[in-house]
Formats: sequence, C-alpha cells, structure tokens
Amino acid sequence: MWQELNKKAVELFTQGKYAEALQTAKAALDEAEKTFGPEDPRVATSLNNLAEMYRAAVNYAEAAPLWARALEIREKSLGRTHPDVATVLNNLGGVYFEQGKYLEADKLFRRAMSILENALGRNHPDVATCLNNLAALNRAQGKHPGAKALYDRALAILENSLGPDHPEVGSSLNNLAGLLESQERYADAEPLYRRALEIAEKSFGPFHPHVASSANNLAGVLVGLGQYDDAEKLFLRAEEILEKNFGYDHPLVAPCLENLAEFYAGTGKDDLAQSYAARVAKITKGRGVH
Repeated sequence: MWQELNKKAVELFTQGKYAEALQTAKAALDEAEKTFGPEDPRVATSLNNLAEMYRAAVNYAEAAPLWARALEIREKSLGRTHPDVATVLNNLGGVYFEQGKYLEADKLFRRAMSILENALGRNHPDVATCLNNLAALNRAQGKHPGAKALYDRALAILENSLGPDHPEVGSSLNNLAGLLESQERYADAEPLYRRALEIAEKSFGPFHPHVASSANNLAGVLVGLGQYDDAEKLFLRAEEILEKNFGYDHPLVAPCLENLAEFYAGTGKDDLAQSYAARVAKITKGRGVH
C-alpha cells in the first residue's frame, strides 16, 4: 500500500498536479508510519517527498522540519556517510538557502558533496547537484566567477553522464544562463535558455510548469536583446501554462504576471501593465482563488 501511494505521489508531482500529489504524499507518510514505525527509512522517503512538494509550493516553513526529521532517520538507519543522507542534506540545505541562511546551507551542501564524491566518484550526476547548489550559493553572495566555474563543471558532468537532452541538463543550462543574464550577457545566455526550453518540451510536454519556467526565462533575455515581439509571445505562453495547471489567481502564477506587467510598462502599453499589476495585487493580498 505504501509503495503504491508513494509511487503515485511522485507521478502526480512529475505531471505538475501538485495539489493531488501533496494529498497523496501525506497519505503515503501516514501509511509508512503506521506500517513500518516512525524511524523506518521508508518514512524518511515519504518525508523527503512531502517536503519537496511543500518546497515546490514555496512553503519552506513546512518543508524544513520534514527534511530535518528525514535526515535524522537516515543518519541513524544508514550511517552518516550514506548517499541517501547526502540527498537530504542537499534538500535541507536548499531550504536554508531560500531562507537566506547561507552559512548553514554552505555547510550542508559541502558535506553532501564530500559524501557523494567519496561514495560515487567525482563525475557522478549526484555530485553535479551539489555543484549546482554551491554555485547558486556563490551567485547569491555575488561571487560570480566561482559560481560560473561550479556551473560549468556541473553541466559537463550531466551532459557526459546523462546525455545532452536529459531534464537535469536543461535545469543546469537554466542555471548557467541565469548567471550570465544577471551579468547582462544576454547574447551568451540566449542559446542556453533556448536549448533548455527545447529539452523541457521534449521531456515534459508543452503544458508542464517546467516549460513555463523556461519560456519565461528566455523571454526575459529576449527583452534584454530588444526582441520584444518574441518575448511577449513567450511571456503569454508561460502565463497560459501556469493558469492551466494552477488556476487563474494562484500564487505560483503571480511571478509570471509581474513579468508581464513590467514588460508592458516598459513597452508603453500602460493599460495592459495596470491590468496585470492589479491581478498581482489581488493574489498577493490573499484574495485570489487558490
């Protein structure tokens, strides 16, 4: 029963059906605790999955204690140097990073990478995850050269180990392109974002939230390059995908609407800009339909 619930939760999450995935993941956790006991590794698996879903909904306060408990269970049952411990270290470090707790995040990311390099080798895809995390941390602290070196190494590992069209390669391309975009290197970022969008479409289909994210990223770079018509089409496509998945006034749609409001304000379409800004205000005040 637990295995079926856990598998179903992951499938729903992968399909972008986050509300259904969350409820199924909660049911899987309850089943694991009842069937195997509160400190069984399978409970840690359910905790990890449920926490990931909360993180996807930008609910870090719910995610952090779940990952902390999962970490404790895995350290006790598997040992402190097991690769599955590194997975939780990376996830918990990610939450600390999002909360601005950079020192705590750095310690967890580096511990995770040490575990994985020793257990799996320096060129394993899981090591690339740690590299991407450390790169993001460097970027957030303005350490751009260090961030780029880490992103480059991560991308090379993923391309060599998983192939050029794997979704994780797409994610790594988005990371590297984002760094270049932040330095206004739009011409360098554009081909990386385009490739990431193509990978997302092939991997997830045309209406997945990952496609919306890639389309939105590419649109931002095209604005920087002055290609406004193409940028508008991509912004609107991202909006359509997110509304299809989450609803017209869901909080996860708001960042895309903010981008559209800014885009239209910058291109002199004040009525459209005000319309989108009003929708953002409605959502952020908690009056949207969730």
